[in-house]
Amino acid sequence: MGLTSELEWWRANRDAAPPDTTAMRTLLERLKAWKAQHDKDRAGQPGPFLQMVWDGIFGDEDSDVEQAIRELEAALAGPA
Repeated sequence: MGLTSELEWWRANRDAAPPDTTAMRTLLERLKAWKAQHDKDRAGQPGPFLQMVWDGIFGDEDSDVEQAIRELEAALAGPA
């Protein structure tokens, strides 16, 4: 699955009962890997202007991934 498909899967399945914790953990690992690579690639952009351009192109995906990571971590942690 690509990033878009993975995020769509999460949105469609985040309220499933019982939750598929194995799939959730796998997705969380992939999203964290995507985020780490994204941050590394952004940091490699020469200068603040190109980092700003990078944010303009990939900012929405980055935000969606960060939100999904928070939601997955909370779901896997169980009730507060």
